[in-house]
Amino acid sequence: MNIRGWVIFAYKVPTEPSSARVKVWRNLKTLGVHYIQQSVCICPNTEDTLKKLLKLKLFILESGGEVSLIEVDKLSTKSEEEIISEFNKERSLEYKELIEECENFLDEINKETQHSNFNFREIEENEVELRRLRNWIVKIKKRDFFQCESQDEAIDNFENCKIMLEKFTEEVYKNEGIK
Repeated sequence: MNIRGWVIFAYKVPTEPSSARVKVWRNLKTLGVHYIQQSVCICPNTEDTLKKLLKLKLFILESGGEVSLIEVDKLSTKSEEEIISEFNKERSLEYKELIEECENFLDEINKETQHSNFNFREIEENEVELRRLRNWIVKIKKRDFFQCESQDEAIDNFENCKIMLEKFTEEVYKNEGIK
């Protein structure tokens, strides 16, 4: 990821319709910005984030709001360290939640295995859950600009889920007499 400084994004969205405020909030959350204060956020300046922020700026202006988008080459070392630390804390919380969901997934596979509940329906249910986990980890990694410490643990947990589902699937096929 090519980070070219920072973008500070300050905005004001009309109170009505509330759907505009929700759309702005969701888009910023998806981008993984860090809020400095209410309606003022910062994120690394990458080609992707800048493109999405410019698009969001246009939406806010068309909705009757106000926006300031400021590109900054460098912050003070102390400020940058603090902001990076905040980004990593936020991503770490997301990874922690994902890790818990991976553990729930593994618990479910283990429970089905202990009960010898080897059937195709279980495979399908678990494949859906694994796809959800995969999509989730991709989204978090996309906004994990500084590769926080929890990233490796989350990836390892997800890989464990894939391996366990493969083993479970093999048991189902063996149980059904399919090689």
